[in-house]
Amino acid sequence: MISHDKVCAFVLNWNGADQTIACMESLKAHCDIPVVIIDNGSKDDSIQRITAYLRAEGDDVLVATEHEIKGIAAQHKRTFIINDGNYGYAGGNNIGLEYALRAGYEYFWILNNDIVLEAGALDGLLKTMEEDPKCGFAASVLVYTNNPNIVQCVGGGTIYPWLGKTKLIGKNANRSELTPGLPSFPKPDYVMGASMLISRAVLEQVGLMEHRYFMYSEELDWQYRAAKAGFSFKVSEHSFAQHGDSGSSKGRSHMFHYYRNRAAIMYNKKFHSFPVWLLSAITLSAITILQNRKSPKNIRYGIKGITEGLSYSWR
Repeated sequence: MISHDKVCAFVLNWNGADQTIACMESLKAHCDIPVVIIDNGSKDDSIQRITAYLRAEGDDVLVATEHEIKGIAAQHKRTFIINDGNYGYAGGNNIGLEYALRAGYEYFWILNNDIVLEAGALDGLLKTMEEDPKCGFAASVLVYTNNPNIVQCVGGGTIYPWLGKTKLIGKNANRSELTPGLPSFPKPDYVMGASMLISRAVLEQVGLMEHRYFMYSEELDWQYRAAKAGFSFKVSEHSFAQHGDSGSSKGRSHMFHYYRNRAAIMYNKKFHSFPVWLLSAITLSAITILQNRKSPKNIRYGIKGITEGLSYSWR
């Protein structure tokens, strides 16, 4: 089994100190490894609270701005990077990943700050990596925090380019259905970034995440590029993490629809043909309208996201 000493975890915070600290406690309980917390321009008291929490944990704590960290390569038990602004999921994590690359880690474990780990989560991910030398990404099976017997996602999802949509595999299945080898579930087109281990080789040969999405589709883009370079991605059936709750799909904000739709069209424009991304814009518009009939604001922002995705140029 690969040593835990080679692994660094990453937790991105934005106005969510309670969740971030709970995630840190979960990490400490199951695998006390080095952690990089990145604050993404929080406007609340997150920086003060997280700094105090880390200082109380021990002496090997580095607190640095995004500018200061660029000149640092030494490893620390706890590293807190304070960004000037909100750079999104990819942009925020990338700053931490760049530091950890300089610091010499071999495996990079990205965690959403609302993740609660179960025992053996890291060992399961490392085992999956160890079994396949070309595995660049390994993802945990996600279950609901408020009902861990119900699956949120069997590690990843299916992409429907013509619709501009993705679908989580195994959503709301009973945990008892997760038999060895996961034969009841299709192979995913991508794995989820909520609890995802990445090899150093991916960062060295493929690069960092594409920050221009800001939110959503970053892991799809990353894994697509990595697959072209010969890397695989896999679900670790022995790694479990609790995430979200069984009602989390309800009441999504207008900004969710904006960023989700924008990213979907941007992704299709980058990797698919003109007929695919044009049709996906039409079908995604129809889906947005149908699913948000009672929320004109969601429709307006969802269509705005599609429009901006269509006008975006990757050049």
